Amino acid sequence: MKLAASNLCWAAADDEAAWGKMKELGYTGLEIAPTRIFPQAPYDCLNGAALFAGVMYQKYGFVIPSMQSIWYGQSGSIFDVADAARLEEYTKEAYQFARACRCGSLVFGCPRQRAVPEGHTSEEAEGFFARLGVEAARNGVRLALEANPPMYTNYLNDTADAFALVKRLDNPGLSVNFDLSTVLAQGEKLQTFIDDMQYVSHVHISEPGLAPIQKRPEHRELALLLGAVGYRGFVSIEMAHTDLDTIRRTMDYIAEVFA
Repeated sequence: MKLAASNLCWAAADDEAAWGKMKELGYTGLEIAPTRIFPQAPYDCLNGAALFAGVMYQKYGFVIPSMQSIWYGQSGSIFDVADAARLEEYTKEAYQFARACRCGSLVFGCPRQRAVPEGHTSEEAEGFFARLGVEAARNGVRLALEANPPMYTNYLNDTADAFALVKRLDNPGLSVNFDLSTVLAQGEKLQTFIDDMQYVSHVHISEPGLAPIQKRPEHRELALLLGAVGYRGFVSIEMAHTDLDTIRRTMDYIAEVFA
């Protein structure tokens, strides 16, 4: 199994230590939040993105398998016509950034911007995702829709909802970001998704609320499931910013389970 970790898990001051631990354990992917590297206007920094990706590969052997927090700092709603047009253009810039660092999957969480306002229906958003899927395919990337539980939003709350939307739109530029924290929060059963894992472009190992990862039987179950279906993507650690000792212990554990 190919292993990755999100750079949102630790402070910038701990980058070198975290990257060194990842390399030691055989991790080959660094998942990034663009603003973690370029705090202001990250999508204007295409040359910088390419340089960063090149350094990560040459020094540590890392590729950039996934981008997350792609709308960090943005406001508005995809259910408002003007907002949606602006966010669509911003996402196209994210695709260019992803191409620059050879990243194939962009996590679409964005729970606030996708919340369905009163008087609207979730179906109204499908044209928005369809257009972004077409543009993603043109750029050789995939927009990976992520289910988020009701504590964050009121749209695409269950993993099954994300799979259903991707299958319904049948768009090569759309996929699912399989988020274990949602599975746990919603009480879902992993075996339910065996036939749907073909639509997954990235996997997050995470806890509800992005708490530090606990040892759970679901991790070994998921490892067996991914192996059984021939999953070829990355399994990535996702946690809220935490201390370096916790990061190291978590990397050891995930490497043991998913290696």
